[in-house]
Amino acid sequence: MKKTLLKFILSIFCMFTVLEINADEGFDFEMAFFKINKEVKSLNNEILSLKEENELLKEAQRLNSEKIAKLFEIIELNSIENKKEEAILKTDIEKNAFKLYSDGKSQFVLGDYKKAIELFISYLENFPDLENVADSKLWLGRAYSRSEAYIDSKKSYLDFQSSHTNHPKYADSLYELSQVLIEFKEINEAKLLLSKMIEEYPEHTLIKKAIQLLEDL
Repeated sequence: MKKTLLKFILSIFCMFTVLEINADEGFDFEMAFFKINKEVKSLNNEILSLKEENELLKEAQRLNSEKIAKLFEIIELNSIENKKEEAILKTDIEKNAFKLYSDGKSQFVLGDYKKAIELFISYLENFPDLENVADSKLWLGRAYSRSEAYIDSKKSYLDFQSSHTNHPKYADSLYELSQVLIEFKEINEAKLLLSKMIEEYPEHTLIKKAIQLLEDL
């Protein structure tokens, strides 16, 4: 638009220069002004056209801004929905895992140790990173012991003890594993476990049983 205005000013300047030069030669002023008026109209039309183009560009820019804002909104909404889906999925997984673990304990209490073993193994295979892994290993050791599958029971107890020394039931596992070792006639190993339990957990609820079992050995 600036170029158009400059063009207009230069045209007017040229016209008046010509008028001044030809004033003494009987120049046709009417024709000159007609041409000037025609040039002005042409320039006005060009200015209007440029204004319209400018308005169209502004409108296009506005529409693009709206589209960009809408796009970001969609991206944000998708992100929120994905997070919600992940949270729901995580919750569903945790619910399924806890049900599996609870069912395993229930079957143990009911005396169906075979079924309990299947459920605890399934939990450990499918949910190795969830919170009841340690407890599942401990209950698996107990279920194997009740089933007189002492080799598997020993493995489960040792697996539990190797990774969960700070578990609230760690002391229980020492006492329970010592009983399994007695079945294998591994008396010295059983004594070591009982001694460790008595020394490190003197206030434990099983301490009297541990002392009596150690004396009997």
